[in-house]
Amino acid sequence: MLKYPKGSAPFPYSSPALFSMTAAFAVIYIVSKMDNSRQAQIERSLYPAQKVRSETGIGAPTASAH
Repeated sequence: MLKYPKGSAPFPYSSPALFSMTAAFAVIYIVSKMDNSRQAQIERSLYPAQKVRSETGIGAPTASAH
């Protein structure tokens, strides 16, 4: 154990994931919006076609054999 005194946590809640997950998603979103590399531009341009294919199946050649 780390031996910190009881009640010394910055957020003394029983579910700290409420804060840590929210912060993690916010940071991921901000960093992804700030990424202007060539690879990011390519991936952004390919997203609309991928979304249509994943939601409707249009553009998918055949079902895959698992």
